[in-house]
Amino acid sequence: MLTLFNRLCSWLMFIGGFGVIAMMLNIVADVVAKLVWNAPIQGTVEMSSYYYMVALVMLPMAFVEMQDQQISVDLLFNHFPAWLQKLALLFSCLAAAAILAVMTWRTGLDAMRALRVGEVVMGGREVIVWPSRMVLPLSFGLASLAALLRGLLVLRGQPVTQSDLDGGMS
Repeated sequence: MLTLFNRLCSWLMFIGGFGVIAMMLNIVADVVAKLVWNAPIQGTVEMSSYYYMVALVMLPMAFVEMQDQQISVDLLFNHFPAWLQKLALLFSCLAAAAILAVMTWRTGLDAMRALRVGEVVMGGREVIVWPSRMVLPLSFGLASLAALLRGLLVLRGQPVTQSDLDGGMS
């Protein structure tokens, strides 16, 4: 199950990377169209804000959690005895899972409201944005599950910190 979850996280990271490429191509095409034909592509800003950036930031979230690549400060952590490090890791994984679960629930409510009203934004042109709202609860939910899985790995005594995953190199 862990291998399958890691594969899913990797695929979402890969799809998020496509968000960067799509945004770059869209913006370059918009600039070229504006400079050459004086006809910019309508909705470029909205597409970048509501689709590409959401994919870029949110889809890799579970991968980042599973790989222990989130921002962390371990000023004192490395000086703790092993049992206290394990306890601190377990607590932080459970706290992260709880916070991410609340964010899943809240953004899920927002996504359902956006779907119900058929949410759009007006800019250079009308852009349907309710589908991008669905990415947030999906990403937060998977990140919450990733934090729970990391907590289980801590309990089983398996490596979960980046320094342990790197073989103690960081």
